[in-house]
Amino acid sequence: MEIGARQLNQEETAAPKQRGQTILLCLLGFLLALGVLLLWTYHGITPVVYGEYGEDVPPLTAFCQKEDAFLLADESCTALGRHTVQVITRFRVVPCWLIVRDTVAPTAVPVTVDFPSGYEPTPDQFISDLKDADRVGVSFAQDYDFSPAGEQAVVIRLEDGSGNVNEVQAAAVVRATVDRVTLEAGSPVPAVDPFLTEGFHGELLDTITNDMMRTPGEYALRVRCPENGRVFTTTLAVRDTEAPVGSGQLLVLAPGESAAPEAFLRDITDETALSFAFLQAPDPDSREIQDILIRVTDAGGNAADVPAQALYSSLGQVTVEAKNGLLTDADLDRPGAEPEGFMANVLGTYPVRVQLTDGVEIALVTVIDTVPPVLTLKEEPFYTRHAYAPEELVNAEDVTGTTLSFVQAPDQSSDQPQTFSVRAVDAAGNETTASFSLTLAVDDTPPILYGVVNRSGYVNEPIAYLAEAYAEDAVDGRVDMTVESEVILSRKGKYTVTYTATDRSGNTASKSCTYTLVEPTVTDEQVHQMAQTILNEIITPDMVTAEKLKAVFDYVRGRVHYTGSSNKSDWRQEAVRGYEDGRGDCFTVYALTRALLDELQVPYMSVTRKSSASRHYWVIVNIGTGWYHYDPLVTSIHRHRCFMWTNKQCKVKPYFWRFHEENFPAIATEPFDYDAVVQMEREGLLP
Repeated sequence: MEIGARQLNQEETAAPKQRGQTILLCLLGFLLALGVLLLWTYHGITPVVYGEYGEDVPPLTAFCQKEDAFLLADESCTALGRHTVQVITRFRVVPCWLIVRDTVAPTAVPVTVDFPSGYEPTPDQFISDLKDADRVGVSFAQDYDFSPAGEQAVVIRLEDGSGNVNEVQAAAVVRATVDRVTLEAGSPVPAVDPFLTEGFHGELLDTITNDMMRTPGEYALRVRCPENGRVFTTTLAVRDTEAPVGSGQLLVLAPGESAAPEAFLRDITDETALSFAFLQAPDPDSREIQDILIRVTDAGGNAADVPAQALYSSLGQVTVEAKNGLLTDADLDRPGAEPEGFMANVLGTYPVRVQLTDGVEIALVTVIDTVPPVLTLKEEPFYTRHAYAPEELVNAEDVTGTTLSFVQAPDQSSDQPQTFSVRAVDAAGNETTASFSLTLAVDDTPPILYGVVNRSGYVNEPIAYLAEAYAEDAVDGRVDMTVESEVILSRKGKYTVTYTATDRSGNTASKSCTYTLVEPTVTDEQVHQMAQTILNEIITPDMVTAEKLKAVFDYVRGRVHYTGSSNKSDWRQEAVRGYEDGRGDCFTVYALTRALLDELQVPYMSVTRKSSASRHYWVIVNIGTGWYHYDPLVTSIHRHRCFMWTNKQCKVKPYFWRFHEENFPAIATEPFDYDAVVQMEREGLLP
């Protein structure tokens, strides 16, 4: 039993060895068969072929020399990488590998780049005709300084996507000049500086002429750089972008005469050559002033259309001396000619229609002034401390008007005999200088203040201090007044107001009065509306001022019935009361009269009777005829019509209209002639 077991164990050990040997033999046989198959399959065929990127697929001969075979491949086989292709023979289809790779470095043609200093070129500007099958990166082989003028070598590095590298040597020429300088035609001849880049110096080798600057075009110039002696080129571009400027004129031509377009123009300016053409030509058969249009074109093609005028006339142009009179046939040197009414007293040129025996023609009349002004000393007295202008001392006679100035001004502070000189220049420039003897009088009389009397006003309403007050000087006439007021508009009460006037000699007068402020019970707008209502009833549009005054007088006189009482602290309230109730006293009459005169804008001044026992109120009025008393009051004992009365007329009722005359301007002495004044107003004869 032991022997048998040992034999079985040996047999079990030998079995795996035999199986391993069998497998190995089979594998060797398979490999041998495979090798034989491959040898048979690839007999005469190259299984792996290398191609260059960017070129076509290698021909069949690269894979197989048999003439009856052919290669099966598509366009994708030209891309980088490994591709499967098939070689087909009579008996078999054989797969092969095509490996496409890039082994050729990029190539390019070097370029010389010319640019001004300060410009930063890019690497690709230095090459052209770049060739490579793959993407190519272009860069400078090193950093370059392109600021110095001159030429330097530049190496450009070319590297494709497969790492193939090539270097191309080009050249950079840094110019000291700019490419182009553009100037407007007519500009001054430039120096070399505008043509140089910053930091460089140079000299122009070509001359720039004035003719070049007036002729549009481009001019090549050479500039030499003294740092290295190199000569650079630049361009001067002369451009004309501005149209011609000028104006047309009225040209007078004899019948049958012709003129070129430019004859109708004046002051035409442009920096280049000009050409002229009629857009609207004159009609030689017309005897009227004609509008024409001329196109002016410069060498740059800029055009301006200029209007002008033409006149065909046998009278031509006439020159006459300025005079204060009408143009005559003698002025035209044409006996029997009848010019239209033309005053020859203003310098200038004017078309004048003239009646001739054979029709009407136009003469172009030029008024000139060759006569200098005539100067005379004025006769009125003059005073010290007056800053006289020349025209206040001297009369200047000239047809065309004059401008006066002192050559030697008078001493305004002296009252002793002296001499002064004046120069007069008329509108034509004719000049006269004359000297005069002068003795200045002394003015030591101050102005007189009128209308500075006690008045009333309303709380929180502005006060028209100068409405019924003014100052007059014996020498200077009306003079300005200043007002110094203690009035507090927000608080009722009595306040002092001081008026002051100073004449040109420095004489000063002052006067004070009292203003009483009360709380308003009637608004100014209410009074305005009331007055408008009344005037709309009693005034017509054709009335002159005197007629309006009479209408107001008659209305108030018939409206207010005398009762002997009123609120004399509030004139507006009394005016409304007089209108609405028709009752009151002299103050009511005064108040209603004042409201209506205010609306008519008739100058008046308020007057109060000079009396400590009783008061009376009325106004004086001046419509250009002098001051007159105006009082529409009527009572049972007073039925006088005080309409535009003099002081003498007022004495018909002694003391009734007595007033402080020193506070008011002088009252007219001639009785008011109503009909005559109305007629004068209608004829515009009142001041």
